[in-house]
Amino acid sequence: MSEVEPMLSETGRRKLAGSLYYWALTGFLLVTLPLVVALIWGVLSVSQYTEKSQQALFQTVRANEGSRSLLDRLVSMERGIRQYQVLKDPELLEVYRQHHDAFVAVAQGLRFDGVSDDLLIPLRGLVAAERELFQDIQSRVSRAESELSADDLQGYATLTLQARALLQTGGRQVGVEAEALAREADRVRGSMLLWALLALPLALILGLLFVYLMTRPIKRIERVITELGAGRFDQPIVINGPSDLADLGHRLDWMRRRLRALEGEKQQFIRNISHELKTPLATLREGADLLEDEVVGELNREQREIVQLMTIGTLQLNGLVENLLEYQRLANQRTLAEPSDLDLAELLRKVLDDYRLLIRSKRLEIVQALASVTLRGDRETIRMMLGNLLSNAIKFSPDGGQIGLTLSADQGCVTFLIEDQGEGISVEDQPFVFQEFYQGKSSGRSSVKGSGLGLALVNDTVLRHRGRIMLLPATRDYPGARICLELPMAGQATLEVAQ
Repeated sequence: MSEVEPMLSETGRRKLAGSLYYWALTGFLLVTLPLVVALIWGVLSVSQYTEKSQQALFQTVRANEGSRSLLDRLVSMERGIRQYQVLKDPELLEVYRQHHDAFVAVAQGLRFDGVSDDLLIPLRGLVAAERELFQDIQSRVSRAESELSADDLQGYATLTLQARALLQTGGRQVGVEAEALAREADRVRGSMLLWALLALPLALILGLLFVYLMTRPIKRIERVITELGAGRFDQPIVINGPSDLADLGHRLDWMRRRLRALEGEKQQFIRNISHELKTPLATLREGADLLEDEVVGELNREQREIVQLMTIGTLQLNGLVENLLEYQRLANQRTLAEPSDLDLAELLRKVLDDYRLLIRSKRLEIVQALASVTLRGDRETIRMMLGNLLSNAIKFSPDGGQIGLTLSADQGCVTFLIEDQGEGISVEDQPFVFQEFYQGKSSGRSSVKGSGLGLALVNDTVLRHRGRIMLLPATRDYPGARICLELPMAGQATLEVAQ
């Protein structure tokens, strides 16, 4: 048990590592990575800029303050040495020395890191000149016979002027540093803008890439489901992507194989039942024909009506069987079997002749407006299509009603319209009437149940001939179903009107 649990845990981790959740998390991290990098770089740049600006301004201001302090000490030293020169008071000399010590302390307390040479070199020269002048005065004062010269006293005046000039230089340096910091701020701002302009498109590209990678298997699943719904079970289903979507692909492929097996069983059943019914139906029809021909003796009026009912019933059942066989044949056939040029009007008249007994039994009037047009297609398939349309019209027409047949051609297109005076196709049934095995509400009122394949076969035949089929709204003359077919034609049309 202890060995199985780690294996299950490891399997779970592998599935998680390839799951849609993992893909989404990875995509989110990669999309946000450029933005995070740009943000971090911006924070670091601003921090460095702030630190640099503070340091530069602080050093410059400290240097200015030091220059001002040195100027004050120089003025005090000059005043003290001049007073000593006049009064020869040792206390004044001591005061002078104290001011010098204060000057040295200020000079030693100055930090010159980050100070420009325009301020640093004069400042160091001032300190060195003061030290040299102080040492010279000290050596003269230590010798009692020596007197201070005017040049010695003038030296402090010169140093004072240098200190004042240095103070002005420091003020200008503050302005220079401020301008440099402004330029640095512009540079940092431009760099941050550039990073943003680079990071946003990169994040967008990465986002679109991951959306594509994540939606591609989903769209593939959508196409697979559409193909399964359309009855295409031959192509194996393989979904590449996250593990959970790949597992879904395996389940869909299992369902595809199962549906293909069920479809094969259904086709086999239809084939078997159709052939099993066709033989006894042929026998019944042959027997009804023999009775109608009075082979076994003369029939009275009632007997003829019964024979006619038998013939009509066998015709209807034979139509159902033929629909089943045609459905099975078309399900296994991808292209037209034997396309040839055919006269659609002539073929329609032959179909009418096949249904003459049904038409006569319901006392229907067929109103025809047929153009002689040449159509290229599969003769048997089109004959079956016309038969299904006519059979439906007869089936749902009231006794003594009319069925309109219109065949015309215009701009390379054949238009066939069949309309009846029945109850029509309800709005609820219209979206589904061309589906296989669908039977609308009105079909339940008929004495003969259909297979639900008639209009589905008509629609399939029209599509195979690159045409289209439409349900038209009812009119006053034909309040029932009005079905219009458009097919590509071959040849020219001459209109022939007959009733």
